[in-house]
Amino acid sequence: MPSTENPSRKPRLFLRFFIIILLVAAIAGALGSIKFQQIQQQIAQGSVAPPPISVTVAEAKKEQWQKRIMAIGSLVASQGVSISSEVSGIIRTIEFKSGQEIKAGTLLVQLDNQTELASLATAKAQFASDNSQYQRLLKLKNQSFVTKNDLDTQAGLVEIARSQIGVASAALEKKKITAPFSGKLGIRLVDVGEYIAPGTAMVTLQSVDKLLLDFTLPESNFKDLSVDQSVNFKVRSYPNEVFGARVTAWDPLLDENTRNVTIRAEVDNNQRKLAPGMFAEMEVTSSQRIDVLSVPETSIFYNIYGEAVYLLEPVESTEPVGSTERTDNPEYRLAARQVKVAYRSEGNAGISEGINAGDLIVTAGQLKLYPSLKVAIVDDVQ
Repeated sequence: MPSTENPSRKPRLFLRFFIIILLVAAIAGALGSIKFQQIQQQIAQGSVAPPPISVTVAEAKKEQWQKRIMAIGSLVASQGVSISSEVSGIIRTIEFKSGQEIKAGTLLVQLDNQTELASLATAKAQFASDNSQYQRLLKLKNQSFVTKNDLDTQAGLVEIARSQIGVASAALEKKKITAPFSGKLGIRLVDVGEYIAPGTAMVTLQSVDKLLLDFTLPESNFKDLSVDQSVNFKVRSYPNEVFGARVTAWDPLLDENTRNVTIRAEVDNNQRKLAPGMFAEMEVTSSQRIDVLSVPETSIFYNIYGEAVYLLEPVESTEPVGSTERTDNPEYRLAARQVKVAYRSEGNAGISEGINAGDLIVTAGQLKLYPSLKVAIVDDVQ
């Protein structure tokens, strides 16, 4: 049976496919051209150097620094005792008040001394009798009525009587308790009529015109000590006031357990603001001076290696030889330097290693910076 299909259908189908392929190729070519142009634009933009970053800088200046060491200590009296009696007895009078300031030799307590007074009177009477007899024997010696042996015996009795007066006087003096030095008394611990045994504490006496400040420092700071070096300290009673002291001595033997050296400083306390037993927070100024470079504290930043700064290195000029143009604000390149910070104080930092005097150090905006970045110096950075 003959086919009824139109022979022209196959060429038409082929033509459709061909047209579709041409359209796809045209679209792909157009997209490729657009992308190529974008890439060329990015390359052209990337070939233009970005403008330098504005930074503020400070010059590293050379100075000498004395290390300050923090420590804690306690105030003690330059002299301090607990007043007590060497002998027993009954208190007859008390001649002081609690908290009174007294002079050396002031009578504090009088014990009953009737027995001692009687002993002294007896000793004096015996001395008078023996001495009178001795004087009579001296007169008879010139008349040869007295032997030398009798005279020597009587002279010995006179000396014994004289020594008995001394013993009785010493016993009488022990019944009077006086201040061994000038100072301030504490709280009275005894009453009139009370019997006290030898060694019974009656009151404390502290010399408060000058106080001692005792503290310790680690072995590593032993080289920083010197006589008369300054010590500044605070106490909790006056948190806003700084007191001064001077080192007078330290123990040459270090503690075997802590390896600390014990130090003593002297404090003037004429205003009576300080008292023995107070806790002190102090700052000891080292006797040694160290050469450092001073920079603003804001120039210090931290990286994985520790503390560092950015310093500026000049960029070589690209102007042709003979050019008359001059750049008012030259460009620099950043370089990172690891540093060793010796101190931080009042917004400044002292650097002992890592940079040189005269280096220009970036003081702000380090978070957006990195090494080899071109920068320009300005007076202020937002």
